Amino acid sequence: MSKDRICIGIPCYAGVSAETLEDYMRFAYHIGRRYQNYDFFLAIKSKSEQFRARNAIVEVAISLACDWLLMLDDDHILETTGYPGDPKTGAEAYNFLEKLLNHNVDIVGPVYYQRGGGGKPVVMDENEAGDPYFISDFDLGHCLEERAVQGGGCILINMRVFDKIKSPWFEPEFVFGTDIQICKKAREAGFKVYNDSSIEIGHVVNERTVITSKNKDRFCTDKPGLTATQSELDWRTDSILHKYRYDAAEFLGIKQNDINIELERLKTNYELKGHCLMSEFGEGSEEYYKGLGPEQLARQVLVHHNPTNKMTMSAILQEIPQTKMVGMDFGCGSAPVGFELAKVGGKMHFIDIDGTCAYEFLKWRCKKYGLENVSFEWPEPGTLNYCMALDSIEHLSNWQYFVDKIIECLKPGGNFMTNFMKIADRDNAEHIFMDKPAFMAYMVGKGMTVNTDCVFLKAAS
Repeated sequence: MSKDRICIGIPCYAGVSAETLEDYMRFAYHIGRRYQNYDFFLAIKSKSEQFRARNAIVEVAISLACDWLLMLDDDHILETTGYPGDPKTGAEAYNFLEKLLNHNVDIVGPVYYQRGGGGKPVVMDENEAGDPYFISDFDLGHCLEERAVQGGGCILINMRVFDKIKSPWFEPEFVFGTDIQICKKAREAGFKVYNDSSIEIGHVVNERTVITSKNKDRFCTDKPGLTATQSELDWRTDSILHKYRYDAAEFLGIKQNDINIELERLKTNYELKGHCLMSEFGEGSEEYYKGLGPEQLARQVLVHHNPTNKMTMSAILQEIPQTKMVGMDFGCGSAPVGFELAKVGGKMHFIDIDGTCAYEFLKWRCKKYGLENVSFEWPEPGTLNYCMALDSIEHLSNWQYFVDKIIECLKPGGNFMTNFMKIADRDNAEHIFMDKPAFMAYMVGKGMTVNTDCVFLKAAS
């Protein structure tokens, strides 16, 4: 009798907690001894983009002719599994996989909890409009239940699902995360998605903290008087980027069905075109940036969707109160962050090189949405509550001149926000200035208080 073949796929970032590594080793030992009716294979893929790692794992599972794929993230603790409120440990905990396999359904997983936000179960249903939403603890039946989305941190997928779904199975997270994507595609192909909330696994908050149903209230931040939850910020960021992407496609004359292909095509041309322009006009010249054309905008759209830039956007939306403040987005390009702050009522000055595709798109977009509280001119001295300089300082040879000008425009106590200190020191011909100690020393020398390495405060007097 042939054994079922199971691929355990782990998309892995750097910095996995010791608790997770120890727990997964115990799990591997357990299934090697106790799961005699199965053959196991392991696929660990490092990831800069989650969808690429997950696609690579599926390809491994297919090449090994596996019957099942267990996708398991690198930030869980299995030993806390059991009925919510009555966690199990040891061998009983590691039997969770057998319980999932015995259901013999298309897609299924246990319950685990968000690390931030409201500490909700990472399980979703859909509203009447077809939009996914997180269910609450009260919706859990502590049994096997059909759902719209099972959290991708721990999800068991029958490989027959991938026989009907076309590659790529996972796509960039422009609108939806990879768990929503795969469950949506599977359901559209006629498969069903389940959650077994009688099984619970832990979610590592940090190196020493694991969230479960018993302690999750400690990590809920959606209480009166506190700032927006991370979950809310993530959803808001995704919504902002979704509109931004589709507006860019409209501006570039790209049909909706062709957005992914065309943006990737233009981005691919960007480097070659940039090399030619730099040879002709030299690094950092206005002619260089003007000559990049639609490729510049396409690249910016895709870059703003990467996880690091999404985190930066969320942080800025959290940092700046949603009141009618006066701000400036310096070196703004297509300005998805600054545009959003202007859209909710703040006065915004957008500064960049006239004639560049990204900047002209921004002007078009402001006109499309009827924003009257925007300017494309430098503000008067002492009028700004804050200035953002995102992905801009490193492009300037005369950066001190512009830093001085920005500081002059800030009110006493105003914020100067930049991600310059976070920019990776890699080979990029557009990055003219990368001396971070020199930048930090200059800011301090100008009397700017270092709040964090991304936020500087102008002296109050």
